[in-house]
Amino acid sequence: MKGERGFRRGARPRSRARRSDLDRLCDSPPRAPSALPDRLVKSPTFISEKTYKPYSSKRPSTSRTYLSSLSNNHVDIDVRDPGVKVKPEKSSLMDQEPAFVDVTKDVPGLTVWRLEGKSRLIQTDERDIGFFHEGATYIALQINEDGDASLHYWIGAFANEDHKTVIEEKAHELDRIVTHAAIFSRESQYHESSCFMRLFPDGIVYIESKPKTTVSRASVYAKRMYRITGRKYIRAACSEPSLEVLDSEAACILDGFPRMYVWIGRHCNYALRNKAIHVAKRIRNLQREGISHIIVVDEKDEVMNEAFKKKLHNNTQFSEQTQCCRPGDVDPENADRRMHRVSGDHVMYNMPEAAKPPFYQRYLVQRDCYLMDRGARLPLYVWVGSQAHENEILYAIKRGKTFCQHKQYPEVIPICRIADDSEPNDFKKNFYDWREKDTKHRQLKKLYSIGNIERALFSRRDQRTVAKKNELWSSDTLPDGEDETEIWKIDGDKMIKMDNDQHGIFNNGNSYIVLHRIRTGSFTQQVLYYWLGSKLENDNQDSVLDLVLSMNKTLNNQCIVIRVFDGREPPHLMSVLGNCLIIYDKELEDSPDVQSSRMFCIREHDPENCSMRVQQVPVTPSSLNSSAAFVLHTPSQECLLWYGQKSRGSEREYAKQMIGYISPLSKFDYSIITEGKESKYFWNLIGQKQKYPLDFHIEILDRRLPRLIVCCLNKDHVSFNSIENFQQEDLCENEIFLLDLYDQIYVWTGSEVVESMQRQTPVCLKRYIATDPAGRADETISVWFLTQNNEPDSFTKFFPYWTSDGISGEKSYELSRKLIRQENMKIDIDKEMVDRTYVGRTKYSYKDLLKRELPEDVDPQHKEHNLSEKQFKEAVKYPRDQFYRLPLWKQEQLFKSARLGHTGASENPYRLRIESPENHNQ
Repeated sequence: MKGERGFRRGARPRSRARRSDLDRLCDSPPRAPSALPDRLVKSPTFISEKTYKPYSSKRPSTSRTYLSSLSNNHVDIDVRDPGVKVKPEKSSLMDQEPAFVDVTKDVPGLTVWRLEGKSRLIQTDERDIGFFHEGATYIALQINEDGDASLHYWIGAFANEDHKTVIEEKAHELDRIVTHAAIFSRESQYHESSCFMRLFPDGIVYIESKPKTTVSRASVYAKRMYRITGRKYIRAACSEPSLEVLDSEAACILDGFPRMYVWIGRHCNYALRNKAIHVAKRIRNLQREGISHIIVVDEKDEVMNEAFKKKLHNNTQFSEQTQCCRPGDVDPENADRRMHRVSGDHVMYNMPEAAKPPFYQRYLVQRDCYLMDRGARLPLYVWVGSQAHENEILYAIKRGKTFCQHKQYPEVIPICRIADDSEPNDFKKNFYDWREKDTKHRQLKKLYSIGNIERALFSRRDQRTVAKKNELWSSDTLPDGEDETEIWKIDGDKMIKMDNDQHGIFNNGNSYIVLHRIRTGSFTQQVLYYWLGSKLENDNQDSVLDLVLSMNKTLNNQCIVIRVFDGREPPHLMSVLGNCLIIYDKELEDSPDVQSSRMFCIREHDPENCSMRVQQVPVTPSSLNSSAAFVLHTPSQECLLWYGQKSRGSEREYAKQMIGYISPLSKFDYSIITEGKESKYFWNLIGQKQKYPLDFHIEILDRRLPRLIVCCLNKDHVSFNSIENFQQEDLCENEIFLLDLYDQIYVWTGSEVVESMQRQTPVCLKRYIATDPAGRADETISVWFLTQNNEPDSFTKFFPYWTSDGISGEKSYELSRKLIRQENMKIDIDKEMVDRTYVGRTKYSYKDLLKRELPEDVDPQHKEHNLSEKQFKEAVKYPRDQFYRLPLWKQEQLFKSARLGHTGASENPYRLRIESPENHNQ
């Protein structure tokens, strides 16, 4: 019937009376007609130029929401996208994929399935998890302790189109079974997202060919080389042995029969060296049954390096594949970002732009769905609100694919559907004001009780958001002890030491260096502050930093260097300066009229330490503020005190003490004026009455979960790689790292970083802040420069189990090599590796073992035990002793190709094909 959605053409519509209660429960409510004009609905234009406008109060309600669907587990929902004709199917256990029968969200863990044949899913063994065939497709499901699901389907570089379609159908079916995973993504080889890579902490290994091939192809296996790339989660890309694969900044593994060679480039970082050795051990234990020697070859060792190169063929057949993951080929951080709203009936024709950077969390409406576009080389995120309609959830991946096709993005770009309150760090870092939902929809009170006394405020603006103390959100402090302070004023390239009575008296047109030493027993902590005035030229800021770093070098790089901007002094600096800071204005001090009036603003900088900040301001009514006290000093040596209505008592008392410093003659002779009771004489002194601010508005960033970023310094540019779930071993002594807390950045430099790289440290910081996707301003971020072996507790607290030798370096690398040599001594690779079960078994011909009816003494799963040595070699193309030296996955391939392996039949004879939303249009 033409025009009836959901029915086949020419078919009689199903009667309403015959519909079951389950079908009526699963039907979605009718959507309201679109308010778009017909010219936009029928237009081939994919994205409208109109900007996003919030829905009005007449927006149709969506009774079936994401949250309401949580109670309907294991139900196939008949979802219809507008304009798509779908044949209604009843939900039944007979329609379900047999591999998903035992899937439940109650048991945490990782499960991986591989598509075999045309539509058969096989669950991979635990020893094969992390090994992916380049010609196959996989589904990975991770269930965490909270019951949240993370679902991904992976497509190999040489997978055929039929397998791509089937694996997507199976993934959507599994997504409905787990009631919509919190993270659901499409992954491709060499371009996996961080959401997928973190499921495999030991890295992933690409295996050539398909899991099952013909006899002629499966019988050919030569030495293979794996090129190791990545950082926290590594990739081992398979290729034929060739000199072209070797790279001085990478590591490679040559997979031989009795031995495996780990080749380390001379410029390879120590973290990757240890990872490469770990991957070789993993291949040995899982694919060689622990019988193999691992030989580590360092490029610096000329003798071993030349001997290793003789084992390689000069073949560049696989060079194009390895180019996809070369070191230094990182994702751009300055891509053009846009957010599009993909909710509604006609999103295929109209996908309006919702926001441009900077992004704010309030842009994400919980009943809508949004797509974040960050360019052609970064993962595409489709955010689904907690109250979004069922259609928006099921069609998120499809709409992301259509968007990529319209933008002509590569087909391999990851597309991730993320649910509200399950966003990854890679998504949250793009927002300027992102706050974690630690409250879980609970309204917390400001007052604390016995039950929540161990909690500390997390957000400085939203008092409902809290975090526990054991989450390490404490403020940055310095240790207590005997202290000594020296201060220098920077005048060009010169450093002028200031007298002790001038400490804490600055000028906002200059910069100052404060060296503070704290002695605690035999240990001395040295801190170098460099204070930048608000009216200091930008060119001078870089020269001051170079001067401070050179000064730190003369002190054996044992100082903590802290950058401080005018007006953003931390409490520990105020404590060093005696809890008082007086700042003169450059323009007012250089004024030729020395007989003019002067006015100073006194406000409390830190109520806990009672630190005061005195700032010289222009003598104008607009300089007043209701939240501070002011001292007005006239040319006639008269002093007037002006108190704002919101000023504190400590500020008023300190203003009286400041009179003795500004004008000693007027120490006991001054006038007090309160806000709102000013006389005409007062306004005549400072000018005609004008509007002035009531409070001090200083942008303060909230602290977020820490992110560790490694700086990749190349000849032409600087790039950055984020490290997920970082630990102390991720730090390398020959690299530069950034620990980003959002309101504060630690710049950590290893002890073995060459001097040329050390000079690039300010460039790395400047480049990182300039390309920040959240759009933070430089002056809002507190910056600490640290060196190895001089880390304060405020830095080490973010690394669990911090030890003095926990950083990756030459010591840890040599220790790994020593352990490998010790393990090799315990492994006898010359011993009999063959399964001796075949000895004593009755021998049959190869043709007899291929028959359906086997002799009684033949094990159907191990027919090879009944073959003679000659027939075994003819069947699998290998002698028995060489065959058992092959990887286990290759042995299985040879058995299946020779039809000696056992393939179980489907347990569900009523298996039907479940169509995904992608195939509804076909």
